[in-house]
Amino acid sequence: MSDAESSESTISYDGYRFHYRNREEFERICQDVFDGHEYAFDTRQRAPLIVDAGAHVGAATHYFKRRYPDARVLAFEANPVTFSLLQQNIASNHLSGVHATHAALAPEPGEILFYASANDDEPGAWGDSAVRQPWHDHDATDVVRVPAVTLSSILTERVDLLKLDIEGMETAVLEEAGARLVRVREVILEFHGTRQNPRNSISRLTAILRAAGLTPEVRQFGAVVSLSGIQQDGPYWLMVRGMRLNPWQKLQRRWRP
Repeated sequence: MSDAESSESTISYDGYRFHYRNREEFERICQDVFDGHEYAFDTRQRAPLIVDAGAHVGAATHYFKRRYPDARVLAFEANPVTFSLLQQNIASNHLSGVHATHAALAPEPGEILFYASANDDEPGAWGDSAVRQPWHDHDATDVVRVPAVTLSSILTERVDLLKLDIEGMETAVLEEAGARLVRVREVILEFHGTRQNPRNSISRLTAILRAAGLTPEVRQFGAVVSLSGIQQDGPYWLMVRGMRLNPWQKLQRRWRP
């Protein structure tokens, strides 16, 4: 439960103290992550390895450490301002076993353009992205160059959870790492779809997960949907979970109403 304070730049939530950019945005994120358990997953590993790509200021990273104190978390954040806050939050909450990297995930390593709102109070600040989105077509958007790494370069060992919130780069990033996704036990990602970015395809993304032996489940507005049932009016968001199921779980999933 939240314990919001009056400070303009910090808030307490679930026993942690966070520095943030936009208060309304961050409170919604905390509600989804800590109260809604958006990134909950089960593992028998005492120290699971978790990749948190699009870590923002660290809500999910802190949630993972609360759930699995001995977890190793690799946190990636592209926005330089947000990354600084992520580092502050990791340090001020004394998280161990967390390695934060200032980088975007991309199909090729190097540097890429990144679109970020120049005003943290604007809703557009919520959609900072390496893909130019409809809300970036205004004067309040800053374009900067940020470091980029590939997902395949990260997947060098078994990963218990791959969490992606990378604002429209989901398909391209997973496709690049296709051969190494066999090392991932579970994927939880937020899919961002717009007509301006047709290369980010939910049908292609789910096919990539299936090819890696993961069974995808797609949710929109909190309910499981088929690909044909997705509402694609304007920008739309989906939660996708890809699980590596055993034969009994596959049978249960097949007969689930």
